[in-house]
Amino acid sequence: MDAISNLSRCAERRNALQLRMGKGVAIIPTAPERIRNRDSDYLYRFDSYFYYLSGFPEPEAVLVLIAGEEPRSILFCRARNPERELWEGVRNGPEGAKAAFGFDEAYPVESLDEHMPKLLADQPALYYAPGADAAWDARIMGWLNQVRAQARAGVTAPAEIRDVRTALDEMRLIKDDGELAVMRRAAAISRPQSSIWRSSASCGTSCGPPTMHIGRSRRISSCRSRTPGSRSPKASAMMRSRR
Repeated sequence: MDAISNLSRCAERRNALQLRMGKGVAIIPTAPERIRNRDSDYLYRFDSYFYYLSGFPEPEAVLVLIAGEEPRSILFCRARNPERELWEGVRNGPEGAKAAFGFDEAYPVESLDEHMPKLLADQPALYYAPGADAAWDARIMGWLNQVRAQARAGVTAPAEIRDVRTALDEMRLIKDDGELAVMRRAAAISRPQSSIWRSSASCGTSCGPPTMHIGRSRRISSCRSRTPGSRSPKASAMMRSRR
């Protein structure tokens, strides 16, 4: 699946989610980076819900969807930083992300706390993943409280909080052509390895699937040389010593 068609499908998914929402705001953050030790991080893996809607692979990013008469998709992401990019790789930056990934608006992720109370104001419902992350729960409650503090000025906060995962899980049950192609390719890649495991299991021993490439051929050949129910050479020697 090429990048252009993938991004087109992401835009279609955002539109589909906005239609399901009716009217309101959805907040979908990506997964955080995880430190392995000192200044070394684990290989980064984005949040599946976030990537399903955005196709954006960078950490420290948040997707905000506004549903209603004037739907909008807004990305908050890391700004360009030539010094950090020498170590962490090239960043798209807000302007680059907006142009390359098809968002209506994009801002630096550092401005998220400034924008969110304004985006939540006078919205009937808030969609996010409550309970998934305690830090995000606290942060979102802080934004809602800022909106509630403006009640005397006639500003209202969302009256409903709904789990965005419910709608997304229903959407992800039905795979599109691109997703089916990826699944078929994954199956084709894993087929040779699975055939080795099946041949290993069919010998009638408890050797199980090979765990290391180095010893694979020796392990499988020893399995195939024995008939079902026969003992291994080591087991036979132990039985003779007991006699």
